[in-house]
Amino acid sequence: MVEGDTASAAESPSFRRDRVTWLAYTQFALYGYFLYSFTPAVDLLRTDEHLTRAIAALHGTAMAVGGVLVGVLAPWLINRFGRRIVLWAALGTMCLGVALLTGLPLLPLTLGGAVLGGFGGVLLGNVSTAILSAHHPGSRGAAAITEGTGIGSGVGLLAPLLLGAAIALRLGWRSGMLLLVVFAGAAALVFATSTEPPEPLALTTGARGPRPRMPRAFWWACGVLVLTTSIEFSLTIWTSDVLHGHIGVSRAAATAGVTVLIVGMTVGRLTTSPLTLRYSADLLLVAAFLLTLVGFGIFWTAHTAVVAYVGLLVTGFGIALHYPLAISRIVRASGGHPDLATSYASLGGGAAIGLAPFALGAVADHVGSHTAMLLVPVFAALGITLVPASSTTPRPQLGRPSPPAPRTEIASFPPASRTAGDGGP
Repeated sequence: MVEGDTASAAESPSFRRDRVTWLAYTQFALYGYFLYSFTPAVDLLRTDEHLTRAIAALHGTAMAVGGVLVGVLAPWLINRFGRRIVLWAALGTMCLGVALLTGLPLLPLTLGGAVLGGFGGVLLGNVSTAILSAHHPGSRGAAAITEGTGIGSGVGLLAPLLLGAAIALRLGWRSGMLLLVVFAGAAALVFATSTEPPEPLALTTGARGPRPRMPRAFWWACGVLVLTTSIEFSLTIWTSDVLHGHIGVSRAAATAGVTVLIVGMTVGRLTTSPLTLRYSADLLLVAAFLLTLVGFGIFWTAHTAVVAYVGLLVTGFGIALHYPLAISRIVRASGGHPDLATSYASLGGGAAIGLAPFALGAVADHVGSHTAMLLVPVFAALGITLVPASSTTPRPQLGRPSPPAPRTEIASFPPASRTAGDGGP
C-alpha cells in the first residue's frame, strides 16, 4: 500500500469503501450464496437420488476436505500466481463445483463437486480476507472483514429462498443453485475486466525458502478460530433437530429456527463493524462469546418456540463477530504473513467443520441432541480462556481506539492510484 494511503488510514476514524473493498465484499457474497445453498441442496439431492443420510452427509465431509486442501496449497498458489489470478481462479473452481453438484447425478461427480466447491469457496474467502487486511490496515481491516462477512451471510439468506422459488416454479432446485454461476459471471464483468493487474506482491508466505516460524500467540489464535467455527457449524446443523425433538415444533418451523440464527449473525455483522474501529478485538471477542452463552442459555432452557427463537436470535448476534474477529486476530498475530496465516486457519477451520458437528451427533446418539448441545457452551468457555493467551495487543482501554497495526509490505489490490476516491463498484 502506498505511504499516503497508510497515513490517511491511520488518521481516519473509519475506512473508505472503495473499488477494492467492494471487490472483496462481492466475493464474500458469492461464497455466502454457495455456503447457504449447499446444505439444502444436499438434502434435496438425497431425496432425488434416494441416498441414505450417511451417504448424503459425505458431501459435507467432502466440502470440509476442500477447505483443508486450501491450507496446504494456498501459500504456493498465491506466491506462484499472485492474489488477483488466484481470486478469480477460486471463483471459477467454486462454480465448477456447483456445476458438478447439479449436473449428472453420479455420486463420484457430486462428491467431487463438493470438494471443488469447498476448495474454491474457502480460498475465495481467504484471499478476500487478505486483500481487506492489506488494503485497510489495523482495526479498519477487522471492520471491513466484519462488514464483508455480514454481506456474505445476508446474501446467503437468499439462497434457500431462491432454491425454494425455483422448485415452486418447476424449474428445479438445481437451477436455483446454478444462479451462482450467473452472479459470478456478472462479478467478473464488473471487476475483472475493468481493473489492471495489481503490483507484484512481496513474498509473504515463505514459499521460496523455509516458512517463517509463527509466534506462540498465532497458534493460540488459530485455536480460537477452531472453537468459533465449531460453535457456528454445530448450531447451524443441529439446531433444527433440537427444536423438532425437544420442543416439538414441525420440521418447517424447526428449519425456520436456523434462519433466525443466520438473521442474527447477519444483523450483528452489519451493525457492529463500527465497534471494531473503537475497541480492542480481544475485548469484543470475549464479549461476543459471553453474548453467545446468554443466547444459548435462553435457547437451551426454552419450552416454547417463541422463546427458543429469541434465544437463537441473541445467539446469532453473538456468533456474528466470532469469525471476522478470530480471522483478523490470526492475521495480526502472523507478523505480516496474511496469506500464510489464512492458509493455516483453513486447516483448523476445515477440521472443525468436519469434526465438531460429527462429534456432537455422535454424542446425541447416546444422550439426545438437546443434551449433546451442551458442547456449544464448552466451546465458548474454552474460547474465552484462549483469547488472553493469543493476544497481540496491549490491554484495551474502554472508549479509546485500538492502535493501528504495524505496516506490512504488501502491494495494494489493485494499485492505489486506480482506487483512491472511488466510493463503490
